[in-house]
Amino acid sequence: MTTDTLTAPASAKPATTTKLTGLTNSNTNALTGLTGWEVTKTTATYAGSPTAALQAVQTHMDKVKATEGGRATGYASLIAVRNKLRECSTGASHPAVTVTVKRAKKTTTKTRTGSPAARLTRKRQDTYTTAQLVAALESAWSAIRTNHQEIPAVVVIVGSGTATKRARYGHFAPIRWQHGDNQLAEVLISGEGLKRSVEEVFTTLLHEAAHALGHVREIKNTSRQGRWHNEKFAELAKELGLDTAKDDKHGWSVCTLRTETATTYKAVLAELKSALIAYRHPEVTGGETKKNNNNAVACACQCPRRIRVAKAVLAEGEITCSVCESTFEPDE
Repeated sequence: MTTDTLTAPASAKPATTTKLTGLTNSNTNALTGLTGWEVTKTTATYAGSPTAALQAVQTHMDKVKATEGGRATGYASLIAVRNKLRECSTGASHPAVTVTVKRAKKTTTKTRTGSPAARLTRKRQDTYTTAQLVAALESAWSAIRTNHQEIPAVVVIVGSGTATKRARYGHFAPIRWQHGDNQLAEVLISGEGLKRSVEEVFTTLLHEAAHALGHVREIKNTSRQGRWHNEKFAELAKELGLDTAKDDKHGWSVCTLRTETATTYKAVLAELKSALIAYRHPEVTGGETKKNNNNAVACACQCPRRIRVAKAVLAEGEITCSVCESTFEPDE
């Protein structure tokens, strides 16, 4: 799958096209006749960005499913095309994808040589900042993606892991950030968890990378609002170099770093260790707790968006979030 820009006159703005190559006859037949798509034997070109192409395919899929059902002729081929386009729209680094865009010239501000501002860099500050920490976490994520190219690009943030009633070391949240035409997932590393060893912090990154890999492959690897980790998660974690153990409350969520995995990422661990020079204290909570309403159940998806529904309504069947495509689960 490649993405090219159309040749345009110097006075016009350059247009972007999304070109898929190496398609099967079933793929091209499924795209034939769709508005905006130009199809040949093994290629299909859309007059727009990868995100726009994805939206066009998804809209057509929704129409086909509503009128003919999920087993309609060509529907499976549309799923395959959609999954390729989704890798671009989520910011994934697909080896067969290139995007050409016109970028504005970068302006720089000159700083007087020898001034304090000139001597300070992102990793060398006169006071503590999170710049070095975030840079090391981003570098570690990039190293993981180098070894496992299906894992998407994400926005790495450091925040509280104890602000809610369920403490956590990190989380993976799909479609949380927007960067131009691309939607990016979020990986949070809790400040409280930075008190642990560098191996344990890196294990958390690999843990969230397993969730990211499951999201890209459309593998449901958790339930109960992400608390229960099933055996499919254990398989994903194993693929990334972790060993898992089963916990009665959270399933296969307990992960440990293998010795050979630590050896593979030796340089990454060394860089990350030098950045782990501060950690966050847990939140102090108190006060009255809210009374439970027996007539309704608070539910959340993986976005997370929250809703309240009657127990009888929830018992009738699953309620799915149209944003992250996960099921609303009781927020217990």
